[in-house]
Amino acid sequence: MIIPRLKKKHILIAAAFSFIFIWRQSYVISGPDLFHDLFDDNRTHDYKYLIKESEICKPFPDKIFLLITVFSRTSEFEEREAIRQTWGSLAVDNTEIRLAFILGYRPETNYVDLLTESEKYHDILQEDFYDSYRNLTIKSEAILRFANTFCQGVKYILKVDSDVFINIPLLIEELRKHDGRNMIMGNTELCTLPFRNPKSKWYVDKITYPHAHFPRYAQGHAYVLSGDITSQLLSVALKTKYLFLEDTFITGIVRERAAVKLINHRGFDYWSLFLDSCWFKNRISGHYYTKEQIREIWLEQDQNKLCTWSLRIFYALCSQTSITLGLFCSRV
Repeated sequence: MIIPRLKKKHILIAAAFSFIFIWRQSYVISGPDLFHDLFDDNRTHDYKYLIKESEICKPFPDKIFLLITVFSRTSEFEEREAIRQTWGSLAVDNTEIRLAFILGYRPETNYVDLLTESEKYHDILQEDFYDSYRNLTIKSEAILRFANTFCQGVKYILKVDSDVFINIPLLIEELRKHDGRNMIMGNTELCTLPFRNPKSKWYVDKITYPHAHFPRYAQGHAYVLSGDITSQLLSVALKTKYLFLEDTFITGIVRERAAVKLINHRGFDYWSLFLDSCWFKNRISGHYYTKEQIREIWLEQDQNKLCTWSLRIFYALCSQTSITLGLFCSRV
């Protein structure tokens, strides 16, 4: 085997790229004072409840270990049903887990249908803000408002999108390793450059956000808040200049200003490479699944599919590919 000799310039180039790679992973904007002068605001979150299931956390909110809050569009009747019948079913008749779907308002969706759904399941929370991508931060604030008002004492709050599969037993197992105070847990975002292209869906101009980098934040498809920070986060959020990127805003900018620690956990997978329950053996979340795929994964889990060692090794190697993809692509 012939090993080629590397020239000095090749070594220097490789070293430079290595330095940039490591720096991009470790670079964190820290300190609430960094945002003090540029991000002050004075907003309110006084939206009217159209549907308010205030009894979700009754009668003993301080006994609830996990409040699951799912971002859902008003039209996603079948998606909500799929979650209720699969991984969300673990919240049924469980005194430690609660499930709630967070909705805004869309005039094209029949309100009577939503009310009927709420009367059947008692897990719908709807405020009268217009439900759109640009208002997702308002939806996050709705979670904080509800938890702080009706679920005081809850240990953890999971924020999750409707196209995500959650391994609830593993999530609870991991959360029990922490003290449940002053924390946000998720898969931290490493691509922290704001999108400056006006044609981008995630475009942020320099007036809205003048810094060259975002602070470290948890990817928004799924992350966990400790219950003790809901009041603090909501208060700081309403005093912070609005940014429609809800994960960047809540778990990044607001978290920094509120001095809340961020815990990275690679179990919150952003990329879903396989439709297989074995892929979830050591993973908390998977993203971009249809309602049919969520049902399929759950059925395999329910049937206790055998996961061979060779398959587990293969998935472990594939997981590294998933992490590498996440280093360069923050949203797709």
